[in-house]
Amino acid sequence: MLEKLYLRLRNFAYKNRFKIKSGNRLELPVSAQRQMKKITVKLGGRNNRLIVGEGVQLTHCEIRLDGQDNLIEIGPRVRFSSGKIYLRNTSGQHIRIGEDTTVEGAYLLVDEASSIDIGRDCMLSTDILIRTGDKHSILDAQTGQRLNPSRDVCIGDRVWIGRDVQVLKGTVLHPESVVGACSVVSRAFDEGNCVVAGVPARVVKQGIRWDRALL
Repeated sequence: MLEKLYLRLRNFAYKNRFKIKSGNRLELPVSAQRQMKKITVKLGGRNNRLIVGEGVQLTHCEIRLDGQDNLIEIGPRVRFSSGKIYLRNTSGQHIRIGEDTTVEGAYLLVDEASSIDIGRDCMLSTDILIRTGDKHSILDAQTGQRLNPSRDVCIGDRVWIGRDVQVLKGTVLHPESVVGACSVVSRAFDEGNCVVAGVPARVVKQGIRWDRALL
């Protein structure tokens, strides 16, 4: 009883807001609730789930989930600050962030039939955009067929993404990759342990690994 009262008062003091429509499910352990600051969570639609792992730290961000049968899963000990995680207007899709990943500032957006997977122990800097679609349609002038469908984004374990990077639909990054600052990544790479950089991004160095510490 006292724990529930403490968490309610804490949410008020730290401006945490929750709007959960009936029929959706929020799994939020106490260890994560105790570290949330300035969080807005909106679950609409039907049969959607937001699963937050133990020890997750969420600060200054908004999570929005609607549509039907969708999932956002944030793995244990993830630190996500200053950003948005949106999954909307779709059915049966997901956004997953693997355990021990850190995000300093990012906008993750799925708004069509596609998903985002981010592996474990990744490191994302600030002002990063990750999205699976173009928001508006590009059509063949003769047939009316759409030319720009959405596509999944898959980021492997231990990927470091620098500041001001855009990760666009169809991107695949393999483990131990590094993405240089201000790059635009828009294709599937076939190797890991490399640095990709540029507009559009290409492999600029191979045979590397990275560490969070300055050695």
